[in-house]
Amino acid sequence: MRILLSAANFCSDPYPVYPLGMSVIAGALAAAGHEVEQFDPMPFGPEKYREEAAKRVAAFRPELIGVSIRNLDNIDSRADDDELIRDSVKVIRFLRTLAAAPMILGGPGYSLYPERILELTGAEYGVAGEGESAVVELAAALARGERPAPGVYRKKSERQAPPLYSPEIAGFYHGETHIIPIQTKRGCPFRCAYCTYPMLEGHEMRLRDLDEVLRDIERIRSEWPDAMLYFVDAVFNDPGRCYVPLVEAMIERRLTVPWTGFVTPARLRDGDLERMAESGMVAVDLGVDAASDATLAGLGKAFTFDEVRRCCGKLLELNVGVTTSVMFGGPGETYETVAEGIRNLREIEPAYSIVFSGIRVLDGAPLVDVARREGKVAPDWDGLGSLYYFAPGLDPDRVHEMLLEGFKGSRFCVYPPGSRNRDLQMIHKFGYVKLRNLQLARN
Repeated sequence: MRILLSAANFCSDPYPVYPLGMSVIAGALAAAGHEVEQFDPMPFGPEKYREEAAKRVAAFRPELIGVSIRNLDNIDSRADDDELIRDSVKVIRFLRTLAAAPMILGGPGYSLYPERILELTGAEYGVAGEGESAVVELAAALARGERPAPGVYRKKSERQAPPLYSPEIAGFYHGETHIIPIQTKRGCPFRCAYCTYPMLEGHEMRLRDLDEVLRDIERIRSEWPDAMLYFVDAVFNDPGRCYVPLVEAMIERRLTVPWTGFVTPARLRDGDLERMAESGMVAVDLGVDAASDATLAGLGKAFTFDEVRRCCGKLLELNVGVTTSVMFGGPGETYETVAEGIRNLREIEPAYSIVFSGIRVLDGAPLVDVARREGKVAPDWDGLGSLYYFAPGLDPDRVHEMLLEGFKGSRFCVYPPGSRNRDLQMIHKFGYVKLRNLQLARN
C-alpha cells in the first residue's frame, strides 16, 4: 500500500523540531511491507507548502494519508496564541483536497483531544497515544479492502519501532538547528501536576533495544557528523536507572556523540552527571518547572530547590550548558513565593531559565481536576481554547509585572519566554556545539 505521511506543524519557536513521530510511524509501516513517503511542510513554509504537497501527491498517488499534530499552542499565557492548532487543521483540510485516500491523524497534540480534532478536520481515523500497532493494523485492514469503522483508535504498541529518518527532512533540520532527535524509551514514572506524558506514554518505563538505539546513534554520527543528539525521552535519567546501560555502552563503544535531553535533578547519585558528560552530554533541559520549595511541592516534584542548585553547580562545573523551564502561578504560589522564585533563579545563573507565567491546563494532567474544583474551567471548554492556571489569590497581570521587574537586565532569565527566540534560533543555526567549543577554547 502506498502511504504518505506528513506533519502539520509550522511552530519554529524556540526553534524548528524534526518530526520524529512521523519517522517512527514510517519505520513501522515500512517494516510491515508498505511503500512509505514522508513529506514535511515545515521546510516550505505555510505559504509555499501547498504547491509542493500537490506535486508529491500527484506523483506518489497515496492510498492512505497519515498526518501528525505536535502542538496545540505555544503554552505562553501572555501571547494569547491559538494559531498552531488552527494552522494544523488548515494543513489537514488541504491535504484532503489532493486525494480521495482515507486519512489517519496522530501525534502528541492530536492525542490530547482526538475526538474534537477528528471532528474539526473531517479525517476518517485517528490514533490516540502510541501509533505503531494501531496504524499498522489499520493500514493492513485497508489494504485488504476492508473499511474499519471511522473514529479514534487506541492501542499500546507492542514494540517501539526504530525511526526511518528521511535524509531530505533531516538535512533541513540539521541545517537549521544541528539537532537530530532520538528516543530510547517511553513512559514517565513521575506524577507532575501539569504534565500529560504519563497519559500519552504511561507510567511504566519501556525501553527500545539497546543495540538498535546504538545503531541509530552510529547512523546519525555518520550522516550528520556535526549534529547534536536530542534524547526526547520524557526523562533521560529515570529513577529506575534504565539509562545507565546506554551511557556505559556509548562510553565503551566510543560513541561519545554530543547530546542533550530532559534531565531531572531528582535522585542523582555521585558520579551520575560525570558519566553522562563522559558519554557526550554537552547541554541539558533540566526539569525544574517551579522555583521554590512550596511550588515544587505543589507541582508534585520530588526534590527541593537546594537539589536544583547543587545539580546546576555540578553541571556548570562539567561545562554542560543548563536550561530550565519554570512556570509561575501553580498550586501553592503566592506573591511571596513569586519573589522567592525570582531570587532563586537569579542565584543559579549562568544557568538559563525560560520563564512562563501561568500553567497551560490540559486534559489528562492532574492540574485540570484542581482547576475544575476551583471553578476555573468553563463547562463548555473543549481543551483547544487556551486556558491557564493561576493559584487562588493571584492576579495574572501582577504576576507578569513582578516577573518583568525581577528579571529585568538578566542575560540568563528569559521572560517573556519567546522574547529571545531569534537569538536561540541563530545559536542553533550556527551550531550549539561549535559555539560551546569556541567559548571553551577562549577560556
